[in-house]
Amino acid sequence: MRTPDRLTPELRRAEKEIDNHYRSNPLVNLPFARAAWALLACGEEIMLREINLSSTSQEIAAAMDNLVYDLKVPMHWLYHACGQGGQIPFEWNDEIFQASWDLFDLGTEYSRFVAAYTYANHGWIELEPQGSTIQPTENLFDGIEYEAYNRLIKPNESREALSSVNFGKFPIAAIDRALKIHGDRFRCDPNPRMVADTVTAMSPIFDSAFSLPSEWRFSRYSLNDFRKVFEAIVALAYIRVTARQMAIDRGCGALGYADSIYVPTFGELLRRIVRYSGVSESKVQSIFDDLSYGNRDISNLDPALQPLIKLNSEVYAIMPQLWISLNPERNLTVLVNRLPADKKIYSKLVGEKETLMRKRLTTCLSTKSFRLVDGRMPNLPDVDLAIIDDSEKTCLLLELKWFIDPAEPREIIEKSEEIRKGISQVRQLQNAFADNHQPLLKKLNIDSNYRIAGIVVSQNWIGHATAQSYDIPVIQADHLIAKLKDTKGLGSVIEWLKARKYLPEEGKHFKVHRTPATIGKWTLKWYRIEPLIKDGFFPL
Repeated sequence: MRTPDRLTPELRRAEKEIDNHYRSNPLVNLPFARAAWALLACGEEIMLREINLSSTSQEIAAAMDNLVYDLKVPMHWLYHACGQGGQIPFEWNDEIFQASWDLFDLGTEYSRFVAAYTYANHGWIELEPQGSTIQPTENLFDGIEYEAYNRLIKPNESREALSSVNFGKFPIAAIDRALKIHGDRFRCDPNPRMVADTVTAMSPIFDSAFSLPSEWRFSRYSLNDFRKVFEAIVALAYIRVTARQMAIDRGCGALGYADSIYVPTFGELLRRIVRYSGVSESKVQSIFDDLSYGNRDISNLDPALQPLIKLNSEVYAIMPQLWISLNPERNLTVLVNRLPADKKIYSKLVGEKETLMRKRLTTCLSTKSFRLVDGRMPNLPDVDLAIIDDSEKTCLLLELKWFIDPAEPREIIEKSEEIRKGISQVRQLQNAFADNHQPLLKKLNIDSNYRIAGIVVSQNWIGHATAQSYDIPVIQADHLIAKLKDTKGLGSVIEWLKARKYLPEEGKHFKVHRTPATIGKWTLKWYRIEPLIKDGFFPL
């Protein structure tokens, strides 16, 4: 049955104008190779500026997230609007650069309209047109702290890894020796030793990015094959970024803009990655095939999923800051779920993620005096994990969730259903305890005098306010582990969860800016979340 349209005809007319506004940008009249290269080079300029201006891990994480997210829509527009082929100019052009910057800005504004329209069409918010202004209802900011939590908690995932990077192993001297500058051009040819040293130095970053079993096999390659290829390409990206900064420091013209993007031929890239990664040529070709933008009949194109951009019949573009900013494991799982053969394989493997999560929780809590129980229950949801403190006669029921971290409004809506399902499963177990359900009491080895509470524990994303329940908290796994390890008794953890002390506070940890988005004559009253803390958010 078709879902009824919740939006008014006036909003739909505005949507049509908004959807087509990008066609006025000069880039869409260029061949794809020239337009796409200009857009990617502009993205590198934006990141160069952002990194130089950023002073905290929160700001850097936001800049990296924004780059990956903001590139999607402009690249989609160019891919469908521009003629195929073309040549790369490898030079600064004021008009083309301004058009690229404008298209980036337009994509950012457009993404806000997409979010508003998507949420409104699913009943999360209401939109009211007031002349040329689109005004969301006031409930837009209800429970904004949940969205802020998902945003603020991210830098913690890589902060420890970054602190473990062995910068002494990074091949600074080798890059410096290989760097050649001529006017506004620079060149730095990598070699196997340089790439291997980069991979070694950055291994803590790669280790934190890959948590699933390396032996997992998809239809044409394993996760380990993919990781080796990804590491080799990202090593080239780190080398390119480092070489460019050195070139700038040496006075390279136009800040090295002309060579900010690595543009190899397919044959050159294939030979290098086979050599650097140790993965067979056939598997590297298969990985390239999956990661090439527009390949495999993927709908809803996204350079986060397919970051290898084929500019023309001869060359590919690797945007260094894009590759460095990617969440490779998350993006690969999204990608394979869009490929029929691989989706079936992944669906068989995904059940292992809950087991991995349970094992990690069990290992991290092994030094505590808690009792841990899990298992199936007749006519009830499974007990994913129960943490029991017999000294305090308390029990915390955990429903474990490890799904693909959503990045788009439609994904957020879909994964919110997963959060709600988890809450429902926990509630069924709580109700069974309240009804003195003997099989459950026997399984947990507790009696009706125990205090019982339930939570949903997510590996990455806890959902927005619409997914929450007043009685069953949702928390990120690392955050819960840190709290349990920091606390002697389970009762105080339950009180901390119940009071939602793990959530950030507006005005203390973050600020909401009411930021309008404008496309053509239309203005949307929207918002953005600004961190007020410098680095990690992990309140205990």
